[in-house]
Amino acid sequence: METINIDKLVDEMSVEDLCGQLLNIRAGRFESMEEFERIAKRVRPGALFFGEANREMIKEYTDIVNKYTKVPVIISADIEHGPGCCVKGEPLLPEPMAWGACDDEELIEKAGQVTGEICRKNGIHWSFAPVVDININKDNPIVNVRAVSDKPEQVVKITGAYVRGTQKNGYLIAGCKHFPGDGVDDRNQHLCTTINSLSKEEWLKTYGYVYKEMFKIGSASVMVGHIALPDIEDEIDPVLGPKPGTLSKNVMTDLLRNELGFEGCIVSDAMPMVGASAMCTQDRLSIEFIKAGGDMVLFALERDFDYLMGAIESGEITMERLKDAVKHILRMKVRARLFEDQEKIMNEIELSGDISALSAEIAEKAITIVRNTQDLIPLKKQGKKKFLIINMMRNDRKMENGKYVRDMKIVAEELLKRGHEVDVMSSAGLDHRKIETERELYDCILLDCRISSRDYLGGTLRINSDNIGPFWRGVVVGHPCVIFTSFGDPYKLYDLPFLRTYVNAYSSSDDIQRAFVKVLLGEIPAVGKNPVALKGFFEREV
Repeated sequence: METINIDKLVDEMSVEDLCGQLLNIRAGRFESMEEFERIAKRVRPGALFFGEANREMIKEYTDIVNKYTKVPVIISADIEHGPGCCVKGEPLLPEPMAWGACDDEELIEKAGQVTGEICRKNGIHWSFAPVVDININKDNPIVNVRAVSDKPEQVVKITGAYVRGTQKNGYLIAGCKHFPGDGVDDRNQHLCTTINSLSKEEWLKTYGYVYKEMFKIGSASVMVGHIALPDIEDEIDPVLGPKPGTLSKNVMTDLLRNELGFEGCIVSDAMPMVGASAMCTQDRLSIEFIKAGGDMVLFALERDFDYLMGAIESGEITMERLKDAVKHILRMKVRARLFEDQEKIMNEIELSGDISALSAEIAEKAITIVRNTQDLIPLKKQGKKKFLIINMMRNDRKMENGKYVRDMKIVAEELLKRGHEVDVMSSAGLDHRKIETERELYDCILLDCRISSRDYLGGTLRINSDNIGPFWRGVVVGHPCVIFTSFGDPYKLYDLPFLRTYVNAYSSSDDIQRAFVKVLLGEIPAVGKNPVALKGFFEREV
């Protein structure tokens, strides 16, 4: 492998080349490929971000940028739970909280390794994952099942395994997020700047501990969120409040760089989010991020290139700060093996495992029975049964149109395969009188709840009027065999404390649904452990 002299390379780059490296542009959001190529030629971005894409699309965009850049572009995506997060047609793993319930370090590392291999084969180099937030507040609407646990040690154990797996052989660079740490507030930084209200002392024992351990493991980058840590801020605006991490020198330079000693690349969370964009004018957003110590602006626009160039030319952003940021980016690109023959790397990759089999194994180890007071699980084997499945959803996204919100179809399909009868209803707008007149027709009622941070980007995950129909006048709970399963937010027992049989599945992936049916019917035992606690209802078990 050729040795890259980063300092020499940076000194040979023009100011325009250096400035372009600071920009991570979202692909697929252009009127035409001609428009994208015009921007790529002018801006020469250091990175591209993809949502859902295929190998051919990723290659087309990558080749265009590499025609004009001094150094190779790095391709990024949110690979939080398996290659299917970005690559069309590839599987998803269960959500990270299911990894915490599974509690199998070796299995998660292998899943991370195979995820990295598949992503690199499709042209993805950099994952904005794992989420290393600590789900301290049960009402946090943005972390939730994306977090492994509410215990720092469990977060380190499981996400550390994932980092080791993804970064093996330099195939997929990890990016831990969201510094200085989400999971304390009950708000959403898509909508406002959120607050990590811990004292500096408490923070160092929790989030600080997690990040230090991630750095020891070798995480190559950190994503800074639009999350404020007011205990370390010198000045707090009386109206806007404390600065989000993405605009704070105290957070990025003083804490992350100097105190924790992080030497990798610092990337912002998406800058259009209100948690950042409402805190200063648009022409200042990228400038303030770079000045405060950040290296790469996520979801940058062409105009950000102009804003940054103006600040560089005026001396507001010094050449020292510019080159420092670019060196962090280039060192990460070296770790991602971008200066090597990319076709040779893709050809050398042989998958070290079956991602679908690994996903199924995680799922089968994650299902957690929290309450079984009537001894309903496993169901007694008495031949064919008639099930009523009530899908608990919210009405703010239609199931047929939503990318994530959908019926628990796999549960129904698996029961039908085994010869049972199944009827399916939705809780949204469900008339309790219909259930009251028909409930005796069924041997078992399954309340399948899919509400989590994966399904909604709003301000709350709490049960609301769209969900309460089956419980009105007590019609469902009056049935002798009612089983509630949360295929998402594990805290639903807080809003529904009267439930006698309650299961946490943490994820709505197809494999989780299949695993639940196996547990329900006694084909496999439920061995998952609660990775979070709900005070007064259940304790953490890992």
